[in-house]
Amino acid sequence: MASKKQIAAASSSGLMPWLKLMRLPTVFTALSNVLCGYYVSGESRHLPDIVAQPALWLLVLASAGLYLGGMVLNDVFDADLDAAERPERPIPSGAISKRAAAIFGTLLMAIGITSAWFAGKSSESGSTNVVIAVGLAAMVVLYDSVLKNTIAAPVGMATCRFLNVMLGASCSVIGRQWAWEANPALWVAVALGVYVFGVTWFARHETGEARRSALATGLLISLSGIGVNAAAGWRTLAENRAAMGALIALVLIAGNVGLRAVKAIRVNHPGLLQKTVGFMLLNIIFIDAAMTFCLTGSGRLATTVVILVIPATLMKRVVPMS
Repeated sequence: MASKKQIAAASSSGLMPWLKLMRLPTVFTALSNVLCGYYVSGESRHLPDIVAQPALWLLVLASAGLYLGGMVLNDVFDADLDAAERPERPIPSGAISKRAAAIFGTLLMAIGITSAWFAGKSSESGSTNVVIAVGLAAMVVLYDSVLKNTIAAPVGMATCRFLNVMLGASCSVIGRQWAWEANPALWVAVALGVYVFGVTWFARHETGEARRSALATGLLISLSGIGVNAAAGWRTLAENRAAMGALIALVLIAGNVGLRAVKAIRVNHPGLLQKTVGFMLLNIIFIDAAMTFCLTGSGRLATTVVILVIPATLMKRVVPMS
């Protein structure tokens, strides 16, 4: 059997450092955003017809490239700080050079923008896709380089998630008013932005001896984001039977997140708080699945979203989410 030293050596060479650099398990939360945005903004509810559309897969690739590129560039900008606080990470440990990481992150971002451009070509939606992708890329870089360590960090991260949902909806927003009745993806995007604002606020206080009031504020903001989604379901309840199932799911998600976070706040231990942030992020997939079911009435579409939690959960056992 391999010794602990051999296992450690294997994990610091080959593919593993790159997977850690990208925080690969978290990308599935970004993919669920795009799927939800695409499903709820489109007219078709027939899964075989939807998966046959090249634009869907191009937007999925675009989101993955932009998200993973942002994760890589985050560590590039944080290389000096990580050398002091997280020396085990791929760049400060020497497993990956800062220059190689910068090139890789930039390449991933370029793949994301290019894929969005091709999505516009395949769907005849013009430049909307690539404009949103460029805006998302710019916000990701701005967050990584400037906003992350400022009071504006939650706003930056919330904007990134808002744009990611709208990237999924970008093939369908042409000729529509940016309003709830015309494009329900806008409501989902706003709600997710509020939720992620709260998660980011919570995460800002996950290390050291955090102030419980700040953690509680982050939790309440996150729960209010779920509440915005619940309001969207409630207003369609009269003519939409699927909305009741979605509302029940959202209540269960809010309760699960709330109980887990309250326990972490009470203990106030950095390790538990960090795990709670990861748990809150994974629940983005469940939220997206609930809203897909609510606004499309299709259990099959919702299932294609919720199953993303399986690879995310399995991968996080090997690759850290933070």
